[in-house]
Amino acid sequence: MHRTSRSYLSLPSPRQATRPRIRSTVLLVVGAVCLLGALALAGCGVTTTNVGGGGDGSQPTATSGINNGGTMSVKPCPGASITGSPSATIVLTVKDSYKTTQAHVGDTIEVWLDAKTHWATPAHDAAPTLAAIQPQGGMDEASQTCQWFYKAAAPGTATLNFSGAPLCDPAQACPAIARAEQFTIQVS
Repeated sequence: MHRTSRSYLSLPSPRQATRPRIRSTVLLVVGAVCLLGALALAGCGVTTTNVGGGGDGSQPTATSGINNGGTMSVKPCPGASITGSPSATIVLTVKDSYKTTQAHVGDTIEVWLDAKTHWATPAHDAAPTLAAIQPQGGMDEASQTCQWFYKAAAPGTATLNFSGAPLCDPAQACPAIARAEQFTIQVS
């Protein structure tokens, strides 16, 4: 006797039928956890602080200023725009960070940091080795850098610690990440 395949169609067992539901539930839970993690990493609001102060007694400040892509954002440099600056003997950039630079008494040292970050006035242990020269932390529009100037005043070693935060629109959430650059200057 010949039987048709219709009479032997098998239905999935209850165990097989629940596997797709379990997989979809697990994927939904994993997706929700990832979403919550992404929101937690996104940070909350904008807070700009002057980490460690500037050695000159300055207080932490939040400043607004430049137009970055059509939206107002936090100004990258703590000082005013640079119109004239002392002639530098030594120019330090990010590539010199976390290295020791040799200088001589009387040298003018300039630190350039990119204007893609909101930089705070540096905390330092420079006195009496380095003397700050104005302008401090000013924006140089031509090079798109924040610049600090120092005069090598006495033999010794000085460390300048700069901290920065992302430039963000004050009305939007900003990632809670920080950037640090350190310059050590040995004056002889």
